[in-house]
Amino acid sequence: MDVFRAIYERRSVRRFTKKNIEPEKLKKIISAANFAPSACNIQGWKFIIINKQKIKEKLVNAGTIEFIKYAPIGILVLYDNRSENSSYKDYVQSASASIQNMLLAAHSMGIGSCWICHLPSKQKLRKIMKIPPSYDPIAYIPLGYPKITPKPLKRKYNFNELTSINQFKFKDKTSKKIIAKRFIKRIAFKIYNIIPFKKYLLPITRKFEKFN
Repeated sequence: MDVFRAIYERRSVRRFTKKNIEPEKLKKIISAANFAPSACNIQGWKFIIINKQKIKEKLVNAGTIEFIKYAPIGILVLYDNRSENSSYKDYVQSASASIQNMLLAAHSMGIGSCWICHLPSKQKLRKIMKIPPSYDPIAYIPLGYPKITPKPLKRKYNFNELTSINQFKFKDKTSKKIIAKRFIKRIAFKIYNIIPFKKYLLPITRKFEKFN
């Protein structure tokens, strides 16, 4: 598939068939991730392939978004957090580059994916997946053949609205209402991650999960 076609047509997929992903295709997806750029060429990413339903259930019960249970494969992306540039979180940037490569590679082979940051606290995730302190979980990527293929969405901004020359000359059009809403969600998510009775809230939060 042409790279621009893959970029323009790729969408997040949240509904999957039960068809398993062929091992050779999964290997291609991980290989594409391994060819992403990384800060100082550290290439510090690791990928935990999750195909056991019990582990998916554990992640969901700990606070991960529910639809990961229905994807045949999940990939938890980790990166070495012993960064040389903590100010700009270069380990997060490097991991993100590998994730984008995975999404595009999967799409080019007709495989659906979704970039998920709605995860349990890192402390809980480390315990469930036995992740050492030197690696940070960055995101979870469910993979599977799409049950429904979403259509490409129109972009919110055009080229002229996205670019300026030499200086920041943008007008912030974000309303105070949206800023306040984002702030409240951020605080709520932090509280949600530390409360001991989270399992009783899961049925309520599930109602707000969006599928498309």
